[in-house]
Amino acid sequence: MKGKVFLALALAVLAISWGAPLARMTQAAPLAVATWRLTFSALFLSPWVFARHWPLPPGSARGLWAGFFLALHFGLWIPSLFLTSVSASVVLVTTQPLWVLLLQGRVLGRKATTRNMVSFTLAFAGVVLIAWGDMQLSMRALIGDLMAMGGAVAMACYLLVGTKLRSQLPLGAYLWVVNGFAAVLLWSVVVPGKVSPWPEEPSSWWPLVGMAIGPTLVGHTLLNWALAHLPTYQVNLTVLLEPALASFWVWVFLGEVPPVHVIPGAFLVVGALVLEFWPKATK
Repeated sequence: MKGKVFLALALAVLAISWGAPLARMTQAAPLAVATWRLTFSALFLSPWVFARHWPLPPGSARGLWAGFFLALHFGLWIPSLFLTSVSASVVLVTTQPLWVLLLQGRVLGRKATTRNMVSFTLAFAGVVLIAWGDMQLSMRALIGDLMAMGGAVAMACYLLVGTKLRSQLPLGAYLWVVNGFAAVLLWSVVVPGKVSPWPEEPSSWWPLVGMAIGPTLVGHTLLNWALAHLPTYQVNLTVLLEPALASFWVWVFLGEVPPVHVIPGAFLVVGALVLEFWPKATK
């Protein structure tokens, strides 16, 4: 059984790591890429929801707040991939657990510990290093960094809202409401903003569909399943492989080499997350 769980966890991380490369492979407006990812995710969830959770259970509307933050996350992070390097963007958006630490006191009533603050300080040093290096390259890259950080904060808010709601709603209904409302919100920006929603090449539909099936449905479903069978810290530590894998795929398939200054910054960020997720010694 444990072998199956670790295999599922490995497949989950592999699937999630393709989110950024598939976005960059798409010949379309970045905001349209984010919109289609959420739209296809909601569409693919629909048969499951209509078969098992329709009509929606009471309280489903409370998932709209989570949908708002999910829309904000993808609306910031995916466009950042087109402004800065994939390696910088993925490392920066991976800091979302540390923003959870800072925000959880206000939302969940949990106080940050000394270890939490050390982790955040270490990660912040890595973020500053990446941002400083990108600022030397171009203002465009720095804006991409800031958008990726904004995406991390939005994802932290999404997770905090979801912490309260997930115990009250079935997983399928929750994900359908969240992804569906997030898609509606982004469509409400794309259409009036005169952003072209259509890919420039017909072949770009494949990575758009792939983002919904791989990273969203396969990756996140397997992660949730693994969390039910493994300690949370093991799952969180494994997910830290995503920036390295995403950078590797982009290097192999798109020829983008991570900027030199991103590497030490990434080590600081990942080191901070390892420090945070590593199990505490028991007396």
